[in-house]
Amino acid sequence: MTLTTEVLIFESSEAFRNDPSLAIPPLDIVLKADGVHAPGYYGKEIKESSTRGYFFLNWDNFESHKAVIDAPSYPAVIEALKPSLGGKVEMYHVHFSAPTIAAFDSPVTEVLILTLKAPENRAAVVELLSEFSEASGKRLVFGQTLEDENKYILVGGWQTAEAHLKAAAKPEFAAKIDKVLSLANRDHTYTVLSQYPSRS
Repeated sequence: MTLTTEVLIFESSEAFRNDPSLAIPPLDIVLKADGVHAPGYYGKEIKESSTRGYFFLNWDNFESHKAVIDAPSYPAVIEALKPSLGGKVEMYHVHFSAPTIAAFDSPVTEVLILTLKAPENRAAVVELLSEFSEASGKRLVFGQTLEDENKYILVGGWQTAEAHLKAAAKPEFAAKIDKVLSLANRDHTYTVLSQYPSRS
């Protein structure tokens, strides 16, 4: 079954940056819902000057998550989330090309958001992202957002950010990466994700 992954990207509060475990109370509520798959993942961008935070949750489908949003109890989720938030929040839903566990469980998770410069670039971008995913042994996975058909999100698992940069500089990948960036605008970051509840 292909799961639907909720991707929440937000301007984080100083309190969250100092203690990302502030994410646990809202996860505690949501993970009791029908159709959600534990664990949930949360983290902050590793760049010291960044204020960006992340939540990732896998659902049976979009409708399962929408049922939670539409439920009378949802204000309690928002209230529990507020201490983590410091500004703008973006929510996406993605059907990733393969399971996300290798990306989310790695020491460092790459998050790449691509927005097509033109819809006719779609086939070429998807083909190149598929090649990257296959070459990585599906440690990199990607998918189109349900909210915007011209936006794609890729998540990838790495030992370090430097390991990714070293791999990306290899001649067999560098030209293909340049090609993708000629076809789509990018927003590229790294995060260290924690899981709740922990599998260990």
